[in-house]
Parts: sequence; C-alpha cells; structure tokens
Amino acid sequence: MNHDEKINAAPQTAGEHIRDDDIFVVLGGVEDGYQLVTAADPVADTGGSSRKADSFDEYLIGPELEELGKTSPFGLVIRIGIKDDVKAAVSEKDLEAVVEKKLGDILNLISGVSHEQTRDQIEIKISVDAVKNGVTFEKIESFVREQLMEEFPFIESAAVRIYTDKEAVKAGLEIARRVYEKRDERALSIHDDEADKFYGCKICQISSPAHVCVITPDRPSVCGTINWFEAGASALANPDGHVFEIEKGELLDEAGGEYAGVNSALAVGSGGENERVLLYSLIENPHTTGSVFEIIAFYIPEMNGIGLIDRTTKTPSVNCLTFEEMMIFTGYGQQISGFSGVGEMYLLSDKFMQKEGGWDNVVWMSRSLKDKLIQKIGMMESGGPRYEKLLGRIRLIPTENDAENLNALADYWNRHE
Repeated sequence: MNHDEKINAAPQTAGEHIRDDDIFVVLGGVEDGYQLVTAADPVADTGGSSRKADSFDEYLIGPELEELGKTSPFGLVIRIGIKDDVKAAVSEKDLEAVVEKKLGDILNLISGVSHEQTRDQIEIKISVDAVKNGVTFEKIESFVREQLMEEFPFIESAAVRIYTDKEAVKAGLEIARRVYEKRDERALSIHDDEADKFYGCKICQISSPAHVCVITPDRPSVCGTINWFEAGASALANPDGHVFEIEKGELLDEAGGEYAGVNSALAVGSGGENERVLLYSLIENPHTTGSVFEIIAFYIPEMNGIGLIDRTTKTPSVNCLTFEEMMIFTGYGQQISGFSGVGEMYLLSDKFMQKEGGWDNVVWMSRSLKDKLIQKIGMMESGGPRYEKLLGRIRLIPTENDAENLNALADYWNRHE
C-alpha cells in the first residue's frame, strides 16, 4: 500500500460503479450519514469550538478507513472562510449549500470512490482497490480541501473534518438537520411572482450533460439542497461558476409555470436537447433531473393522478416499479412525460405540480416519505391554515401499506372519496 503518492483522481472516474463484491466500506447509506458546510460557524464542530475556519485540531474523529467494517456511520463537515469583499456583498450562509452540493462531484473524482445523494441521505462507497492503492481519510481530507479552494474563488480558507465515531456522527447529524431546517424555512418566505429573476445550475452536468436545473423561489433545486436565495448568492459571488442568472421573460403559461426566458436558458444550457420546460407540470415538458435527487414524482394514468416515491423506499411503488427502475425514465437530463425528480421543499410549495392539480391529485406515496413530510411540517414554525390542510391531505393518501397495486389503489379511493 502506497501512503506517499497523491490520491488518484480524474474526471473520467465520475459516475464509476463499484460492484458489491469490490466494496471495502459503505459510509452512510444504511448507517447514519451527513455532509455539512458552514461558513466559519462553531455549530459545525460537535465539540462546540469557536476556532477559525482553517483550524480544526484533528481531521478525523473515529476509526481510520482501514479499521472500518463493511458499513460505517459517517459525517463530513467543512468549515469555510469567505473573502471579505464577498462577505460585503452576499450572506455567507447563502453560500454554504452551493459548496455543499459540490462535495459529491469532488469525491466522485477519486478513483474507487462513489458518492451519491446529499444532506443526511449520503452514501459513499470505497472500493477494496482504492484502499490497496493508498486512499486514506487523510488524503481524502486534503483532496477535498484543495478542490474546494480551486473550485470556489470566494473561499479564503477551508477546514475539513471526517467523523466515523458512531456517537460523534449521531451528535453531528442532529446539528446538521437543524441547519438544513433553517435553510428550508427561509426558502419558503418568497414566491416566484415576487422574484425578478430565476437561477440556473449546471453542477450535475458532469454526469448529466443535458440537465439544467432551474431554481426559483417556489421550486428549489431538484437535488433538494439549493434554494433561490443560495443560488443568487452563488451567482453573485462566483459569476463564472456553475450557478447563473436567468431572466424570467414573458409568462407563457401561468398554470404550468412556463417562461420565455427560462426556455431560452434551457435550450442554450442543454445544448439544444431540451427547449421548453413547464416548472409546475409533470406531464407537459416536465423539469429534467440530473443524477442526484431524493424523490420521483410519476404519473399514474389509470387514476389520472400523481404518485411519489423516495429513494429510501426499496419496495416497488403502486405501478410495480421501484425507485431504481424509475430512475431510468427520470434522471440524466431526459425529459420524459410523467416522470420528474423533485426536491423535498418543492413538495411544500403552492406551485407543486400545479398544472395537474397539485396535492389534490396525489393519489399514492411511499410510507417513508409520508412519515417524513408529516414530521417536517409539524416542526415548521410557519405555514398556518394552508399547512394544516396539506397535512390533512397527506394523512389521507395511501402508501404501500394500504395499496400495493393499482386495483387496490382504486378500491382505496372508492372507499375514501
């Protein structure tokens, strides 16, 4: 094993599939896992330190990579220092999520490392060969730090800490979730008709070249990690980066959320692969999806309704397809009627699939997603009567426990309508 050479990393390793027999360890996944970027914020350090951004005492809390079993809890915390001229123009907090979203792309550059998902849903696979070839947590820490400094000119300093200790990960996960909740709460404070511009994101084009994510107040990023405020801060702080301004242009379809300026930006950004998008539609020119997404919205023609399934659900949905099987029709920049990846916060928007009736026309959802949304809405400090109505609707919608197939789904609604 060579501990001296630098880590083997290159763009062509992005999207690398690691077979089960070749896996040394899975970080996160079935175990607790999270990634969090904070702007020199002491809450990022589970020890409660108030040290500066570049002064973590230790890069690792817990066992080293070589000491882990087949699975391990995992936390990745990065504390960034923002340059003074950028801090004067944008909120530091609004830059965190954009940097956080890039972590997957950075880790996927490493040969023998596969990173999927975001926030508290991450799953990182490291191969046996990668460990044999000298990949260590120390090298990963150094590589991530160097890549962040290179990728984001507004970052002045960065400190990376990895957690594999079970209790430390558990404690850090609770802190991370509170940060996520604060970001999400703020995202709900403005709507599309109040914004003078939208934003586009092309971070996922490394694996999905035709995908351009349109980020609006009512429709956060498909991956669920970047809201409109954060996209705006990123575009201002790093004008040559992955996030860019989109002029809304003429409103062509109010119910569907079609804008002339968005269509123009989509056509250019996708290289002509996609020329129209209706931001609030599942059937007519739906928003495309990259390689990272939490939830699939899918059309159920037999019920003329909408189904929702989250990535954590491994059993088939009511249409007999699993999440993994529906990814074939959903991801990688394709625009296929009746399938669209969505972020969790879009589900709470007034504009959620408005063209097809929104929540009033959702007829099935996975149990884990239902439970998560009920808990999330219950914890929110704002929302009032609208969220009370939404909660009532979500509680009524059947899951795989109530309807395993289309016949059972029709019977369910015959009894409940």
